[in-house]
Amino acid sequence: MDEGKSGPARPEREAELTWRAVAAGCVLGTVLAAANVYTGLKTGFLDGGSITASVLAFAWFRAAKRRYGALENNVTQTISSSAAVMSMVVGVAGPIPALALSGHAAASGALVLWGLSLGALGVLVALLLRAQLVVAEALPFPTGTATAEVIVAMATAGKSALRRARTLLIAAVVAGLVGWLRDGPLALLPQDLLLPVAIAGIPAQTLSLGVSVSPLLLSTGLLIGLRAAGSMLLGSLLGWALIAPLLVRHGVVVEADHGRLLDWLMWPGAALMLASSLTALAMESKSLVRGVRDLSALATRRDAPTAGELQTPIVDRVSGTGLPVLLLTLVSVAVVVLVAHAAFDLSPLTTLLSLALALVLSSVCARSAGETDMAPVGAMGAVTQLLFGGSGNVASIASGAVVSATASQTAQTLWAFKSGQRLGASLKAQVLGQLLGVGVGALVVVPTYEVVARAYGIGTEKMPAPSVLSWKATADAVQGGLSALPSHAASAALVAGVLGLVLTLLSRTKLERWLPSPIAIGIGFLTPISLSAAVFVGALVLSFLTAKRPVWTEENVSSLAGGAIAGESLFAVVLAALIATGLLS
Repeated sequence: MDEGKSGPARPEREAELTWRAVAAGCVLGTVLAAANVYTGLKTGFLDGGSITASVLAFAWFRAAKRRYGALENNVTQTISSSAAVMSMVVGVAGPIPALALSGHAAASGALVLWGLSLGALGVLVALLLRAQLVVAEALPFPTGTATAEVIVAMATAGKSALRRARTLLIAAVVAGLVGWLRDGPLALLPQDLLLPVAIAGIPAQTLSLGVSVSPLLLSTGLLIGLRAAGSMLLGSLLGWALIAPLLVRHGVVVEADHGRLLDWLMWPGAALMLASSLTALAMESKSLVRGVRDLSALATRRDAPTAGELQTPIVDRVSGTGLPVLLLTLVSVAVVVLVAHAAFDLSPLTTLLSLALALVLSSVCARSAGETDMAPVGAMGAVTQLLFGGSGNVASIASGAVVSATASQTAQTLWAFKSGQRLGASLKAQVLGQLLGVGVGALVVVPTYEVVARAYGIGTEKMPAPSVLSWKATADAVQGGLSALPSHAASAALVAGVLGLVLTLLSRTKLERWLPSPIAIGIGFLTPISLSAAVFVGALVLSFLTAKRPVWTEENVSSLAGGAIAGESLFAVVLAALIATGLLS
């Protein structure tokens, strides 16, 4: 019988962990991992890319007149999506740059080891939780379910997959071309389409009053929808068009400079996100309790039996014996402890406590991902920062990084496990695929981050890095207290925190559809108006297409957006490498 509840019929047993499936997963994982470094830093959002990888792999082999089975494709998307989220696991889109801004930049080798060990721990936590969340409770894990359905659909309707792949590739090429015309040597396109106005004598360029010429940002709007995009634009307008001119006019900020204004605006923005995250977590106290309960007796919990399988402990079924899993766990923990001490001066006890907390909070994220398709890894990191704030600024960020990293890989792995369960995939093949993706991603994202940071900076107008600034602001506030904030920023942070709390509470009522997202408003405070406006334009386009051509939109918008994001991101990474090596100025 099939494992779990209803889903696509299990295909006949076929080749799965083949060399071509692994090679395709590694290649696509490399591309997605590199692209996500730039996307995560630029916008604070990123996509695991499981559907993108599935479509591209199938289309490639179909175009080569070769059959590519559903189980092979599942291995490919497992490896690639595991690699794609490694920018979050290593922390290069948030805590690692925040530590660098605080004067604790880590060496490349240390970051690679950090990512490898934390990624492996995330996979192992997901492996332990799979029996309860994926099999016993059959939680939907919507991304994993959708990926499985797309793989099955492509296997039965190849022409549709080829159309989606064509759309994705065309979007990637166009986005890369736009990036070249905008940022390349010729600079034929402007960075922003600015309004010919000034507010309180501050020119539009300083306040970024306009719309960015960016396929990546337009596509982000296609993916996040009108509510989140509108909330983000609202935050940018409040911060940069209303509050910033007032700060300059009243002498709170002495100079109308982007960096000086951002140093003030980051506090209410971070307070909004932090208050909303903590409020949402408190409202999900039942999930926290269930998450702790999920961890009880994990070592002896048994998976639901499938055809031909004995009801043996899950670690034994994956590895033949529990010894390799145990050794991998011990080695990973030891590496995290050593790297945390060597790179961030974190005591072994603090690191071990962070890892223990990561086990609990990762289970909370896992259940949330299963029930809602959203994993609140940012909230988990923020909670950890608050708990370890008394140990110092660096300890606060590094401890939070341990938790958010483990939770990120745990959630992504469970999405992949859900896809594999519905397809009847080998659990051993998926675990190996996840671990391989961790290795590929760690080796890609670290040098990519270093190149991007060297070329564009962090927390600059060109690279806003809202997540990085939020991590740093939270650590600074916890360590230094409200008195350490710039003039009047403490009052603004308190007001923003109350607003975040109220909006989050109201979001659980019938008013939710009419209320802005406090998290997105907070990101908007840290993001120039031109960038948020481009995201909002993308969301408007999505609404128009959904109303006029709903079937076409449903089939093509994810490919269109994924291609454009990958195209511009990859071009930006290549351009950053050319700048960093001195080939371009």
